[in-house]
Amino acid sequence: MRRQRRRWHLQACVVQPLPEHTGGYCDANSTVVLDTLKMALASLSVKAREAAVAVASADAIIRTIELDGGLSEQEIENRLAIEAGQHLPFPVSDASMDFCRLPGGNNTRASRLDVLLVACRREEVERRVALLRSCDIRTAVVDLDALAFYRLIGDEGPDVTEVILDLGAGGFRLHAFAQGRLLYSRSHQAGIRAGAPSSQIAEPESEPRLVQEIRRAIQLFLISTACEHEITIKLAGGAAANPGLAAGISAACGRPVSAVQTLPGNSSHARVAPGRRHTSLPQLALACGLAMAVG
Repeated sequence: MRRQRRRWHLQACVVQPLPEHTGGYCDANSTVVLDTLKMALASLSVKAREAAVAVASADAIIRTIELDGGLSEQEIENRLAIEAGQHLPFPVSDASMDFCRLPGGNNTRASRLDVLLVACRREEVERRVALLRSCDIRTAVVDLDALAFYRLIGDEGPDVTEVILDLGAGGFRLHAFAQGRLLYSRSHQAGIRAGAPSSQIAEPESEPRLVQEIRRAIQLFLISTACEHEITIKLAGGAAANPGLAAGISAACGRPVSAVQTLPGNSSHARVAPGRRHTSLPQLALACGLAMAVG
């Protein structure tokens, strides 16, 4: 992705599946992932020298911290280093942390500032950096998957909560945003619900298993956050293009559902086959959101 004159341009894209014997899932340290990534890079028609990579929200600690207004960036960082010790289940010395100032929302006092703190174990960052280094790529940004999605879809308005379902081979992740803020993020293993409280929810026999799991995940989100806004649901990930999935989720949840689309005004390079951008974008949504952090 490259930004030119306030518009994002898709320069090139490639999808390289993992080998069938992996079932579509491998640990990031696996040599299978490294070999697959090298094949993907070899298929690109441009030379990639730097990249952004994501840490899964499930592997991170995400907290909104209220601080005094008027603090400098260094003062915020110092305060957060102290605050982090109260929220991390591991020593601060083992953590990689970052923060960003949040737009006005629940905190309307001018003298106060809301800051989003994201922290994870340093080893989670280091193994991703090592993976890219093995491909002769410099790591420009280590991002959070949920924030990369939000960079792509933007904000639909103050009275709308946007839910993104990132549908993978072994399960899915649900991210929810409102007013520029990450409200909720949770991973779900599709089809594995034994003993969960949500299993008490009645399941219509006509619903496919994945739709049932998504419906329960949406209900859990609504109960956990007491969300009262209008909700839109967008699908991303490898399973997002399954025929009838969007319609099935919409019927089960009673909410509008669509696949992730590009931002208005996006265009693609001539080397990208006609129609490829639109048919592949849900599958490449996370990659596009990450690339926008570098481009």
